[in-house]
Amino acid sequence: MLQLDQKESAKLKLCFSPESAAIIGASADPLKFGGRALKFCLERGYGGRLYPVNAKNAIVQGVKAYRHISELPEAPDIAVIAVPAPLVKESLEAAGEKGARIAIVYGAQFAEAGEAGQAKQDDLLEIARRHGMRMIGPNCMGVISLATGFVASFTSAPEHHDGDGWPEPGTVSVASQSGAVGIQMFAQLRDRGLGLANWISTGNQADIDVADAIAYFAGDPVTRTIAVYLEDAGRGLKLAQALEIARQARKPVVALKVGTTPLGGLAARGHTASMYAEDRLVGDIFAQFGAIRADSITELIDLISACDVGVIPSSGQVAAISVSGGGAVMISDAASKHGLDLPEYPADALDELKKANPFVIDRNPIDISAPSMSDMSITGGHLKWGLERNKPAMIGYISHVPMVPRTRREIMPQLLGFRSSHPGQLIAIAANMLPEDRKQLVASGVAVFEDPIAATEAVAKLVNAGKAHSKPARIPSAPSDPRADLQDCLSDVGLTLAEERAVRSPDDALAALSEFGSIALKFAGAGLDHKTEIDGVRAGLVDSDAVRKAFAHLEGVAAKIGPELRNLEIIAQPHVKGVEFLIGVRRDPSFGPLVVLGTGGPLSELFDDLTYAKAPFGEEEAEAMIGKVKAGRMLSGWRGTAPVDGQLLVQSLVALSNAAPSLPSFEINPAFVTCNRVVGVDLLVDR
Repeated sequence: MLQLDQKESAKLKLCFSPESAAIIGASADPLKFGGRALKFCLERGYGGRLYPVNAKNAIVQGVKAYRHISELPEAPDIAVIAVPAPLVKESLEAAGEKGARIAIVYGAQFAEAGEAGQAKQDDLLEIARRHGMRMIGPNCMGVISLATGFVASFTSAPEHHDGDGWPEPGTVSVASQSGAVGIQMFAQLRDRGLGLANWISTGNQADIDVADAIAYFAGDPVTRTIAVYLEDAGRGLKLAQALEIARQARKPVVALKVGTTPLGGLAARGHTASMYAEDRLVGDIFAQFGAIRADSITELIDLISACDVGVIPSSGQVAAISVSGGGAVMISDAASKHGLDLPEYPADALDELKKANPFVIDRNPIDISAPSMSDMSITGGHLKWGLERNKPAMIGYISHVPMVPRTRREIMPQLLGFRSSHPGQLIAIAANMLPEDRKQLVASGVAVFEDPIAATEAVAKLVNAGKAHSKPARIPSAPSDPRADLQDCLSDVGLTLAEERAVRSPDDALAALSEFGSIALKFAGAGLDHKTEIDGVRAGLVDSDAVRKAFAHLEGVAAKIGPELRNLEIIAQPHVKGVEFLIGVRRDPSFGPLVVLGTGGPLSELFDDLTYAKAPFGEEEAEAMIGKVKAGRMLSGWRGTAPVDGQLLVQSLVALSNAAPSLPSFEINPAFVTCNRVVGVDLLVDR
């Protein structure tokens, strides 16, 4: 498990704005694998010192070249290793001996190719460590900085659009494990009119990884939005720490995390040597630290478009305006599904609207109706009216209006003026548009979508991120040595365990009944995880006949059990009533100490209803956990059951999160939340 070192992450500045760069394997042919980085640096006006290394040519693309990196007049900030895989090791060694501070290794056939490749990759990492040199890759596509003009990549994307394939310099920075996916993001950002600041492909992530890039971009003054493509969450603690740094900087992280299934994880292993992590856990971590998760590249770009406006609302109140009843329905459905609020408008404001358009359907979302398709003063006026409701976000659906020459000429000037007159609001417009109009509108600070559902979902995800951004700073914890006194610690955090009494006869059981008033009889013993699976629990026993029958039943079950469970005993516990939860701590090998909450009892596994949070956290996160599981709905009473004190559960979860780094993995199931305590009746500890 790795933790984030911000001093090391800060060294990524050398990746994007080095003062000097060596290109080992530089080619005189600007289209060859080893020639593109030099070509691009010259083309983009990189102002640092370039040192092509080429054993045969004294001049490469008009720049003085050197036969070997050892001949350079200085130690370069960065060394680009653009040689075939068999030559990578010796080139990296030479770069380290020269004193390069960072190396970019393009070559493939390392860890992604199996055990032999992993051994070769380990050799590269050992070389880098020995020389105090950081490494990007191997199996990567390098780095691009449009902010500084330094481009150390072999991508062919600049050849798009007849050689005019560069995005405009901007405020989006990209970290992608996959070079090809990262370049698709590069191209779509360009085509959507979104400017690029920095771009990095981390490949196999032997050393520098996506978490390092997130942490660096969080402090980069040029970056406003951080876009991520990620296959590997194996360094989960480091990733969570990087996300927290970005959250504190209030820079949105938009992430496409793939390898969400075991099969996808297997594919990722063969692509960038990535390890599979439980996707539900990854999703919970993203939500906790305000990362905005995309489910496709298209959605990723949509979300980046919304984020890069620079307004991340923390309230879900939305004013919505549509030229169509169909658009209004789509926005309403998406808002309802994703937790947005479409509040009613004041009667006097609606009266004002009806004077301009008597056909308006006057609920939120406003349906402008037929006049909107012919009279742009009505369409634009209604959109302006929506902005004047002073909601944190406004969603406008205007269909194909900007594609009709007459209506385009009339509506575009109105749209382009919206952000300047309402700078603090998130404005999302869904419409068909010409590429040049979309770029203009994006440049003005409006988020543009083709689909009103996508626009609404994007606004909802930004709101969730805004809520996360408003929480106090909390550094994700690493594990420490487990405490031995688990039960004492549980008591300290408000999780008491129900008393247990060994019973060896019906008389013992009756004595427990007399003392406790109502009891449960159950099996206990080593190796027994799920008592109900062997019919080993009888609960709610309130009279002597029921106790005798239950004891006789358990004795009969015990007689039929195989030798692996011969050492079972029968215990009595006071019968507890309340809402059943599963509560625990997981010492995850990637993410470190986590608190786990789920619906408890015998249906726990059937519901598969768990949520995770990285320790430590506060009351707001505890409340969010409770809201995610089905049992949370029962705390205030459910179909005739009495309400219980849910605040006790909130307090216990917060206290448990603070203690979690020093606790072993354990599970209490069920843990009953009652009117005056949280009490567990079954504890399973993973030593």
